[in-house]
Amino acid sequence: MAAFGAPQAAPQAPDYKCPAPMSDGISSLSLSNNNLLVATSFDSSVRCYQVQQQGQQVAANAVAEVKSDGPVLCSDFDGSGSAVYFAGAGDNTAKMWQPGQPTAQTIGRHEKPIKCIQYVQMHNGLVITGGWDNSVKFWDTRQPNPIQSITVAQRVYAMDIRSPLMVVATADVPAHERQQNSPELRYVYTFNLQTFQHSTQPHSMDPSPLKHQTRCIATFPDQTGYAIGSIEGRVAIQHVDASKKDKNFAFKCHRQSGQQLVQGKQTSEVYAVNAIAFHPLGTFATAGSDGGA
Repeated sequence: MAAFGAPQAAPQAPDYKCPAPMSDGISSLSLSNNNLLVATSFDSSVRCYQVQQQGQQVAANAVAEVKSDGPVLCSDFDGSGSAVYFAGAGDNTAKMWQPGQPTAQTIGRHEKPIKCIQYVQMHNGLVITGGWDNSVKFWDTRQPNPIQSITVAQRVYAMDIRSPLMVVATADVPAHERQQNSPELRYVYTFNLQTFQHSTQPHSMDPSPLKHQTRCIATFPDQTGYAIGSIEGRVAIQHVDASKKDKNFAFKCHRQSGQQLVQGKQTSEVYAVNAIAFHPLGTFATAGSDGGA
């Protein structure tokens, strides 16, 4: 992975296409620590692949699949890689599935679709979900009700956790709820998970540094900040500590030169930033709707 700002290195091996492709768009990918890959799709399927690597060659075999009641929007493995948590639209439930089993077990529910789900290795394992019902919920899979629930300003569009830091990004305030001449605020919340049992107050609640709809968010490996991407082909780097705000910045990416001129200037084709992933050493990669990374 190249450092930020460095030229892209030539690929060492050709891309590998997994067998048995989904019949609709892929909504999430999750990789376990025992080389299992799970893909979820808008076609309501959750498919598990066994990934093998020999030298620079990669191969994957579809080994299990389960169907949900509606489009699946998110997924994550537990710490051992033996169980998958997924959620989405349809019945608005979060489910746990052990690949190879014919059905999945319901572990939680929101009032509206669930956009984000993540497993956290604390308190013997928690599952945290963020939904379009303006809530973030904490689940102990042994209990039917959430052990904690946090209300946020709008629908949860993106969430990431590196304990103890949790970051949650929300949707715009709908036009019919907006006060006259008020900005189209999209908020980013930061939480300290070490205090979630005693307080649901965020560590910070700030307007998004980007001007357009949020698509993804990822925390730094050292939990000191996060990167956030938008539909406008732009990523912002933000620090949680207010004393380090002078180090915040944003940059353009996933853009291509257009084919026409407007007022003597060449246009750009702008693509959404769909995913951000950090390497443990701090470098990161982005993936966009232009098909590039």
